[in-house]
Amino acid sequence: MLRYIVERISDGKFLELELPITVSGAGRKLGGAGSFSGEIAPIFDVYKYAGSDALIDPLATYIHEEADGVIRGSWIVTRTEFEGATWRIEGQGFSNFFSGRPYEGEYRGVNVDPIAAARHVITHAQSMTGADIGVKVLGSSPVRVGTDSDTKLAAAEAVLKEAKRVRTENTKKRTAKTKTKQALTKSHDATIKALQATSKARLETLQALRKAKAPAAQIAAAQSARNTAVQNVKTAQAAKKTALKPVNDELAIIRTALKADTKSVDQAQDKVKAAKEAVDADGGAWKILWWDTPDCLQSMQEAIDEAGYEWVEWSGWNADRSKVLKEIRAVPRVGRKQDGLAFVEGDNIIEQVTIEADAADYANTVVAIGAGEGKKALRVTLSVASTRRRRVYVLDAKEVTKRSVLEGLARSELAARSQLLSIAAVRVINHPNAEFGVFDVGDTILIDTDGTGAGRQRIWRRIEELEWVGTDVCDLMLGGV
Repeated sequence: MLRYIVERISDGKFLELELPITVSGAGRKLGGAGSFSGEIAPIFDVYKYAGSDALIDPLATYIHEEADGVIRGSWIVTRTEFEGATWRIEGQGFSNFFSGRPYEGEYRGVNVDPIAAARHVITHAQSMTGADIGVKVLGSSPVRVGTDSDTKLAAAEAVLKEAKRVRTENTKKRTAKTKTKQALTKSHDATIKALQATSKARLETLQALRKAKAPAAQIAAAQSARNTAVQNVKTAQAAKKTALKPVNDELAIIRTALKADTKSVDQAQDKVKAAKEAVDADGGAWKILWWDTPDCLQSMQEAIDEAGYEWVEWSGWNADRSKVLKEIRAVPRVGRKQDGLAFVEGDNIIEQVTIEADAADYANTVVAIGAGEGKKALRVTLSVASTRRRRVYVLDAKEVTKRSVLEGLARSELAARSQLLSIAAVRVINHPNAEFGVFDVGDTILIDTDGTGAGRQRIWRRIEELEWVGTDVCDLMLGGV
């Protein structure tokens, strides 16, 4: 038995427990949001409040599908439309809520589990007013990402900045002290020059008197004046030396400090260079920063990819069935290989199976190109060995800056393209071969078909998306194993 439950997101109140809706599609998706669509007739008066707080308000209301007491899926209503007596309702899986929603914080993880980083993003996105939709990210991994190399770089740059500041200050002191010395020297040199001129004049007078054989008393007086002038010059020179000594002493101290400052700057520059190389090598902390305008869903996906994990939406009743839990579950691999189930054309596969062997989509080598230019661009090459053929597919992922994320994308692309024979989709019914509820998104199943010119084929494919059509029919969209 199916029933559809309407829940108001803001307070978790169940507005309707048995919504009379004819559902045309209700699906779940591996690593993404499934979709929902249906139509109802406005047979209750309450439905005239559609679009209000009363019932089915887009982006503020959940619709849950319950099959025999088990929640099979939950979708946020994204669009409603009235046309005559028909009321159309569309929804998306709750992970879609985070797509296009910018991360508004600053996150720097050091030695952190990427799943914890993913959980932080989703928690942060729901911390804003009116944005709590009750979703939790569950899971953990042994992987650790993020180093403190960029923190060490910031510290090294701070030391370099301080070393340069100290050197600049001492350079200013040297300049100022040199100007003081120059001023003192100029002042004393002017006095000395004047006294030297007087001494020269006294000498010339003395020499003239001696040449003229002037009286001895006159020559003695001139000699005394000359001696006094010479002494005055010596006294002025000594005064200059005395005045300049403290300035010269201070300049010597400053020059010694500047020599040490230059050494400190050189050492700090070497440390900054080494720290930058370390950041280039390991990327530093796992960063999610608002000024890079990161998308919340993409940031969550990148973190989960870094762990080498997958994710899927899950919803279900809590223990006392008073609340529907909504979870994004991150695990090493969603689903399992279903060896005990049978999907047989003509039994539980109710429509003819189309087998494709399109070389245009086939590749057994994937070359993934990430961020960077030229030879410095991130590059990952993965192959499936084959002696019969080689076909290369180039995956353009220039937005990817982490090698591990690029490797995950290349691995997924190779898995999807390396099988030449493929089946894109099948329609199945609830059947003892594979009862509904036993298989789910992420499971790998064996498709058994012999209704084509290719003869009987048994091909393993993975359920990437499923969509229920009523109670007993389900469409399975399939991908690589």
